[in-house]
Amino acid sequence: MKIREDKDELIIQFEPTERELLLTSLFELKKHYQQDISEFPDPLRKFWTGELSRQTNPAEVEELIEDLTAERLELRSERLKLLEDWLSKENSLRNPSKGYLRIAKKDIDQFLCLLNDRRITLALMHGITEEQMEWDPFLIKSKALQQAIWEIHFLAYLQENCISYLMD
Repeated sequence: MKIREDKDELIIQFEPTERELLLTSLFELKKHYQQDISEFPDPLRKFWTGELSRQTNPAEVEELIEDLTAERLELRSERLKLLEDWLSKENSLRNPSKGYLRIAKKDIDQFLCLLNDRRITLALMHGITEEQMEWDPFLIKSKALQQAIWEIHFLAYLQENCISYLMD
C-alpha cells in the first residue's frame, strides 16, 4: 500500500490482495448500511440505536437515545452515498490494473469512520472481545472467527497507514 496526495485528494494505491480485501469489506459494509436496523442481531441493533448497556433511568436518557439514533441513521445514509461512489464500476478501485482509491480530503474522516464501522460490525456480529483480538489468527479453529479477526486487523492497518501519512 502506498499513499500520496494529488491536489485535494488522497490516493491510496493497493497491492492486488489488499485491493480485494478492501473491496470485499466495502461491499459487505454497503449491504450492512442498506439493511434495516430492525433486522440486525441484538448487539448490532443496540449499537446503532445507541442503547446503553449499563443501568440508567430510561426517562433521563430517552431523548438522548433518540438523538443518538437519529444521528447514527443519518451517518449511515451519508456513508452509504460515499461507498456507492467508491464502489461504482467507473471507480479506479474496481479496476484491477489500476487498484487505487481517490478520496477527497474532505471525506477522509468519513473513510476512516467507514473502516471503523466495518470493524465494529464484525466484532459485534462475531462476539469478538478485546482479548480475542490479541489471539494469533493462525491458531483460531473457527474459520469465520479467524476471517473476521484478519479483516479487523487489515482495516486497522489501513486506518493506521492513512493516519500516519496524514500526520507526517
